[in-house]
Amino acid sequence: MKLLFGNLALAGGLDAEEEPFAISLEVTGAVQIATALRGAFAAPIDRGNRRTELQFSVLRRHQSVAAATDFLLSHGAGLLDLEGTVTLVSEGPTQSVFTLSPAVLRRVQGTQEGASTTHSYAILGGSLTLT
Repeated sequence: MKLLFGNLALAGGLDAEEEPFAISLEVTGAVQIATALRGAFAAPIDRGNRRTELQFSVLRRHQSVAAATDFLLSHGAGLLDLEGTVTLVSEGPTQSVFTLSPAVLRRVQGTQEGASTTHSYAILGGSLTLT
């Protein structure tokens, strides 16, 4: 799966050997509970306001330990104030494209082990739609 935030590839997919893993998705919406005076039941009312939180991690292999350290230290700083549209493209036999808009990068966490880095991302946005 390729995962793009605007024009920036957070996960380059199979060709780049950057497959996202540990993917989690949480979709919530605002709900109002209406109760009538002397009513027997409360009535939930969907107020919409869909919110989607997408979390995933990406393992990257670098040419050297020094290159991995440089990437680890510079990657998160380069993502500050990232907002826009997130596009998820599946790379199976049937290609599906999902978009999350508007979206904001909520968190980036990176770790390094030798010449490899792993970054975990949390993105918060509106509705996730199949395009």
